[in-house]
Amino acid sequence: MRQVLSLGAAGVLAISLLTGCSASNDESAPSPSVDAGATAGATGHDAPAAGTPPRVVSVDTSTVIAEQEYSIPGTKDKVSIGVQSLSVDGKTMTLQLVLTPEFSSVSDSEAISIYTATGSTRFNPKLIDRENLKEYSLISDTGQDWATNRATTKTTNHEPVIWWGVYAAPEDDNEAFELRVLDDMAEFDDVPVTR
Repeated sequence: MRQVLSLGAAGVLAISLLTGCSASNDESAPSPSVDAGATAGATGHDAPAAGTPPRVVSVDTSTVIAEQEYSIPGTKDKVSIGVQSLSVDGKTMTLQLVLTPEFSSVSDSEAISIYTATGSTRFNPKLIDRENLKEYSLISDTGQDWATNRATTKTTNHEPVIWWGVYAAPEDDNEAFELRVLDDMAEFDDVPVTR
């Protein structure tokens, strides 16, 4: 009886080790372009229960409420930057932007990162509350912003890509914010807050 239990335990251990190795070491498997854990928190969905497989939340880029075209300094390249949403969920607020590069300097099939599409400048969208004299910046943990990685998130010419960033929820009962995306670009006025 003891031998059967030992063999059974060894079999379970071997299967779990093999399963763990194949799931974590398969570098050829495609990785999703959206981090499932970050998307869950950023879009207001509850985190998945333990044991639930991760999923990628599909994003509709067509629902833009305000849009501007930005010319990359020193080039003929442009990018369209649209505000999609600003939503509060508990202690955080998530801003979602849609960026669509219109670059004449690259082919339509060449990858363009969000970093390049924003002119390789410091991209740190700020939410301005002029009435209460407050400014909201991205939440940062050990130097890492709670936001889409601009260097690794890429698209191609004329194809929209989502950028999201997480901020602290408003301290006041704000219905809207001014949004400063880049220092040399006009602000977006009255971006509505949804709860």
